Amino acid sequence: MGAQGWHEARMQTVPTPPRAMALAALSQVLDGRRTLDEVLNPAMLDAQVYAQVRGLCMATLRHLGQLDALLAPYLQTPLPPKRQLARHALRLGAADLIVQGNAAHAVVHEMVDAVKHSKDGALAGLVNAVLKKLSADLPALPDCRFNLPGWLEQRWKAQYGKAVSDAICRVAAQRPPLDLNSTQPVTGATQLEDTIWRLASGHAPVPTLEGYGEGAFFVQDVAASYPVQLLGDVAGKTVLDIGAAPGGKTAQLARAGAQVTALDKSARRMERLSANMQRLQLTVDSVVADAMEYAPTQPFDVVVLDAPCSATGTWRRHPEVVHTVTFNDIAELAQQQRDLMVRAWGWVKPGGVLLYCVCSLEREEGEDQHAWFAAHMPDANALAQRRTTPAQMEAQGGMDGFFAMTWQKK
Repeated sequence: MGAQGWHEARMQTVPTPPRAMALAALSQVLDGRRTLDEVLNPAMLDAQVYAQVRGLCMATLRHLGQLDALLAPYLQTPLPPKRQLARHALRLGAADLIVQGNAAHAVVHEMVDAVKHSKDGALAGLVNAVLKKLSADLPALPDCRFNLPGWLEQRWKAQYGKAVSDAICRVAAQRPPLDLNSTQPVTGATQLEDTIWRLASGHAPVPTLEGYGEGAFFVQDVAASYPVQLLGDVAGKTVLDIGAAPGGKTAQLARAGAQVTALDKSARRMERLSANMQRLQLTVDSVVADAMEYAPTQPFDVVVLDAPCSATGTWRRHPEVVHTVTFNDIAELAQQQRDLMVRAWGWVKPGGVLLYCVCSLEREEGEDQHAWFAAHMPDANALAQRRTTPAQMEAQGGMDGFFAMTWQKK
């Protein structure tokens, strides 16, 4: 029985402790290559329990490589590859003790109990011994560069240099701040750009922030605000926003006076976009459809393509991404992006503009796509491109990694 199976079986008899929930969630993320947002649904858990489970998973994923390096000396022989649940329990326990500083007796008891009731029950004694020794020693975490898988480290050093790659690791090992896009000052926040305000980590929940209910702001990382800025004045222009949900770029465009059609294939995500637009008192047309099947009745002045990507640029906010993405994923996504660019280009009016952007740090999804587009679209004039990395503004908490480019149709 897999992690999710034993988790569901226990739920039928006794309430599942939060640490056991975290173990099930971490297993699904790392072994099933899913995102934490996909695995954890806040609507299904008590708010306090959800915060505890998510916090523990995030602490473990954010420091995963460091935790593995920390645990290695405590294991006489490495755990067999099939003993992933016990491995995840040790990682969670170590994060609970070292990162979050929680009481040893509760951490050890709940982690050991969770393993006892799993397929790795025979290793409960080992988990108990290792976590007890760890709680007695409380060693410091090793260098944060352990968190970056070697194959990605080689790629980033080759593209950005060692100094930038190391800075990205440092930024990703910290809890990220929160950026809000607002035309008015935000209480307690630092202004980064004309409309971007940053709150330090540890802020109150977003729905409780002053001005949320009145639509005074929307959440948007400073780097995510840059692509739309490449378009200049969009007032009165018709804009198709592909991959629009949850709506940051849509809100930017609509607030600037554009007539926006928001397109996304996920009905659930589009519900969130619609709720955001309603809160912000912005009017947009929403369409739930796959961009490869969608057929607009007329072309647009601007088409924005926020393409599916590896999302490695969001490592600081989604720490699982560097542990679940593969080189094959990047290659497959790059081809998918090209297919979408060709399709989106057909919906741009003569004289109109295509904006392509991805939250990826990989050349194949960014700079290489610029070169490909230039070689395959003779009716396109390159306008601008911009690259960001999490190393930028490191002292202030960094930013997401983005690539964006704009092309005008002749």
